[in-house]
Amino acid sequence: MNATTRRVALEDSPESFWERFSSYAQSWPVSPEPMGSPMLEVLTPWGPLFVFDRALTPFSGEETPLIFHGQVERWEEATEAPTIEHLGGGRYLVRGRVGDVLDAQYFVLQVESPNDEKNLQMILAAPSPPGPGTPVRAYLAPPLMAFRPDAYSR
Repeated sequence: MNATTRRVALEDSPESFWERFSSYAQSWPVSPEPMGSPMLEVLTPWGPLFVFDRALTPFSGEETPLIFHGQVERWEEATEAPTIEHLGGGRYLVRGRVGDVLDAQYFVLQVESPNDEKNLQMILAAPSPPGPGTPVRAYLAPPLMAFRPDAYSR
């Protein structure tokens, strides 16, 4: 007999996710994308992040508040410097320090900038989040997502 693991829905809707976590939004520059593309190229001190845009309306600006959200496949304590590495195929490795633990499955990962620029924070989901202040290395399942406000303020 094969056991099947059912994943629990992490959000009711993009609107409710934005409402719940909007205090963690940060403004970032975004490269223009072709009309209709679900991907945004966000410019960060670690290089571009290619994120799945959860908004329904096309983005045509230069900078916007974003909430980055990822699902953790696995995490472990880390000793290396904070970073964000694109592993290909929509997968990312992120290293940083746990800020807030929001509930039994969500936590905020703070990624310090390599050159004293702006730090980045992500809302990550994991079955067993690490404790506050823990330095972690987290492997994220694709896609890394971004939520933005202009889609939900109408």
